[in-house]
Amino acid sequence: MASLRTNLDAAIFAKLNVEAVHTAAPGGVFNTMAPQNATPPYVVFQAISKIDDHSFSKRFAEALYQVKAVSRQPWPKEAAGIDDDIDTALEDTTLTITGYTPLLCRREADIYLVEQANGEVWHHIGGTYRIIADET
Repeated sequence: MASLRTNLDAAIFAKLNVEAVHTAAPGGVFNTMAPQNATPPYVVFQAISKIDDHSFSKRFAEALYQVKAVSRQPWPKEAAGIDDDIDTALEDTTLTITGYTPLLCRREADIYLVEQANGEVWHHIGGTYRIIADET
């Protein structure tokens, strides 16, 4: 039995590490959390949930991921532009997931969060993506 989470993390990381995303977010792409010394703007993705479903002898997995741009600009334009590049990279893409056949990668909802830390404004803009795959 293949680990969907580990293999799906690798597949999403690979899809986000493209020139368009790196040009817009030169700080990098990180799984779960950016390192403390990361320079914005950057992209962070993380698993939110995973549900298994069984049909006959097959197991299907449905995962929900949050993918967002993080920017330290006072206005949301930079993070919103990076989010466009994220969406281009992920919406309806075919992921290469070891041990699974990908069936769907689709954005379900937007994320908008602004916070202030140490006197600086931080924008987090992105979306949640539903990924469905069946175990091979």
